[in-house]
Amino acid sequence: MDKAGGLAPADLGSGQALAAAAWPAAGRPPPLVVARGEMAGRLAGLAAESGGSGEVLLVPHADLAVARLARAATPPPFVIAQAGALRVGLGRFLRLLAEPDLVVPVVVVGPPQRAPRLAAAARGLGLASVAVSDIGDGRDLKALLAGLRDRPRLDAPSLSAEDLARAIAGGAIVNRYQPQVRLDDGAPVALETLARWEHPLRGLLGAAEFVPLAEGAGLAAALADRVVRQAVSDLSTLHAAGLRFAVALNLPLNVLLDPATADRLAAALEAGGVPAEALTIELTESQIARDLEAVRQAALRLRARRFGVSIDDFTPSEAQAGLVALPFTEMKLDRSLVLAALGDRSHRVALGELVRRAHELGHAVVAEGVETPQAWAVAQEIGADVAQGWMVGRPLPAGAVAAWCAAWGAAAQS
Repeated sequence: MDKAGGLAPADLGSGQALAAAAWPAAGRPPPLVVARGEMAGRLAGLAAESGGSGEVLLVPHADLAVARLARAATPPPFVIAQAGALRVGLGRFLRLLAEPDLVVPVVVVGPPQRAPRLAAAARGLGLASVAVSDIGDGRDLKALLAGLRDRPRLDAPSLSAEDLARAIAGGAIVNRYQPQVRLDDGAPVALETLARWEHPLRGLLGAAEFVPLAEGAGLAAALADRVVRQAVSDLSTLHAAGLRFAVALNLPLNVLLDPATADRLAAALEAGGVPAEALTIELTESQIARDLEAVRQAALRLRARRFGVSIDDFTPSEAQAGLVALPFTEMKLDRSLVLAALGDRSHRVALGELVRRAHELGHAVVAEGVETPQAWAVAQEIGADVAQGWMVGRPLPAGAVAAWCAAWGAAAQS
């Protein structure tokens, strides 16, 4: 693969074992309790009584909670967190809980000098949260959770270009990183960069909610610069810690087509001490279709700087000429293709042929939507090189990547 680094496969074992230790995939997920000591058993009992299934996931500290949530197909119904168990990893934990497809209500239990501050931090990220000094019984917990569900939400203001400009300048645009791993040995190799807006009233916003605003308001270049600088900084920190990931990101079309973009990217990576080969720029179907020749020239400029170039969300409906005409290093199979192949043998055969042709063109192939062991097996069967999806890991704050790596490696060895 044209990917930099990757953890040593010998440290991770066979990829076949990597379904272990993920969040329960079948049925209703259990509540999550982060607690330790004498309080842990009591809070776990209350959560099990109130969670419906009678089950609970109990972990002793925030980073272990992050490691388990990172591979959750669906969120827990609620979280109970003992204030004393959140001393390390609090920010990583809350930021993961606040992801747009999680947004889990949180009850913080602890002394009045600490628990309210933690609950306020959770609310600042858009989570419904309450602080209490103790929980008497299951009825008390049910009343707390009902109060969180019934709490009126503030009318969220519409997003404005002025607010977005302030967010870009003030650091409220943050990166999340979704892991990718090799299918043959399970080694982590790359992270896809996803932008988020930590909005003070609307909580954590996904890129689809503000990137069109940035493009329409002439802020696309500033937004891209913010995301790139943060990605380089985070990647440099990971590399220094021995986690030699590559990173992929998508740029707005007008930024991509700017002849100076490749030089700016090269300068940013050089300043951060990150090799050019560690960066892959992803192009979507809509970007390619708008102006194939202009995109081809942009891709050539990126390749001249030794960056990778990937076609994102590929489906067979896309023009095959795009594969031939553009100097790609990678093709990402759309999640829908992997899901369709799960129950259709003929579809898997056709997808395998598509992967074979991509390999002949020199492209590495990433299978998106790997959310179950069955999807992992399908991705292997069709010959894909890399897996991405919730079975591997959710989008993570940069500070949670190391915890995810440790959990992924432990699962491989279990």
